[in-house]
Amino acid sequence: MKFEQFWHILRARKWIVLAVWSLVLLSALAVSLLLPRQYTAESTIAVDIKATDPVSGQPVAGYLAPSFMATQVDILASQNAALKVVDTLGFANLPEARSQFLEATGGHGDVRQWFADTLLKNLSVRPSRDSNVISVGYTATEPKFAAALANAFVQAYIRTTGEIRTAAAQQSNLFFQGQLKGLQANLEKSQQRLSDYQQQQGLVAADERLDIETQRLNEIGSQLVGVQSQTFDAQSRARGGAAAPDVLNNPLIQQLKNQLAQQEAKLEEQAEKSGPNHPHYLQAQAEVEATRAQLKQMLAQYAGGLSGAAGNSAARQGALQQALAAQKARVLELKSQRSRAEVLQRDLESAQRAYDQALQRASQTMLESRADQANIVVLRSATEPARASQPRVLLNLLLALLAGGVLAVATAVAVELLDRRVRARADIEDALGLDVLAAIPALK
Repeated sequence: MKFEQFWHILRARKWIVLAVWSLVLLSALAVSLLLPRQYTAESTIAVDIKATDPVSGQPVAGYLAPSFMATQVDILASQNAALKVVDTLGFANLPEARSQFLEATGGHGDVRQWFADTLLKNLSVRPSRDSNVISVGYTATEPKFAAALANAFVQAYIRTTGEIRTAAAQQSNLFFQGQLKGLQANLEKSQQRLSDYQQQQGLVAADERLDIETQRLNEIGSQLVGVQSQTFDAQSRARGGAAAPDVLNNPLIQQLKNQLAQQEAKLEEQAEKSGPNHPHYLQAQAEVEATRAQLKQMLAQYAGGLSGAAGNSAARQGALQQALAAQKARVLELKSQRSRAEVLQRDLESAQRAYDQALQRASQTMLESRADQANIVVLRSATEPARASQPRVLLNLLLALLAGGVLAVATAVAVELLDRRVRARADIEDALGLDVLAAIPALK
């Protein structure tokens, strides 16, 4: 359809267009005036995404998640928050509210749940696009009621976020409280095992005692080395017997040898002078034999003394070797006791650390479960709106004007298609397929 045809149709059906258009406008005006007025109260809150934990002082990583603000919007418009509003304002206890519930549901269902779902229908939550500000609006027929509901939803949201945080902390606290009993029992058992072992082994200062015994072992070893050297030297001297240098070089032996030599020389002189039967010769011979016997006795005595010294040194060496072996066994036993005590001490320290950490976490989670600080700030509380938000008469009229115009044109075209007439040159050309040679202009 060409524009010329369309224009002639509108001109021909102008009364239909005007009638439909006026009907739509009047209907929109009547509906706008008859609809009850709705008032929307808004409250604005800010969520601090850089908040820190009030107990530990550490930043909360969950606040930095991209979905954090969307989650907050869902929490604000959740049924949990709506139920808190119902309980706070006491809707379930009002007689007129219960009558509304009975009229709407026939008494089926939960009155609190029904009121919560009803309140959520008129709630609007809009997060800001480039900030952490959330606008909470509530629409109602009374301005005061709308403001009260908007503020109630904000307070319910703050309580809900606090309960979410404290509920997790309470669960953690219950877990650590349960673990503390087992850890404390394990700590007490470790302490008792270490104490029993120390009492059983007589350990007071294991390191100091071990150092003393080790020092004593070193002293015995040093003494044994010295005695071994002395024993070897004494045994070397005792092997020579009477011909040993120590025996031969003895001053008394040397004196007896010199005395024997003199007496032998005197005996030879008497033999030359007097003969073997002379009393002087016999006397000299008796002196020589007495000195020789004394020398032999002295040599045997000194040789026996060397053997006795060697035996005494060997016996001392054996005693020191036995003492060294016993001391080694004692030191090894002390080392074994200390190793066992160190194992028990490490078990005790490990149990103590586990108990201390659990106790610290239990204390921290207990404080977190009692912390009521929120990372939400109310920037503006909802007040009673001075003007109604709905219906918007001017906007409805503008929409009716646009929609009525479209509907009026469509109605005129539809009527024209049902009763088709020739209104322009293009109608003849389209209908007959012939060109129009001339047209008589309309007379004014």
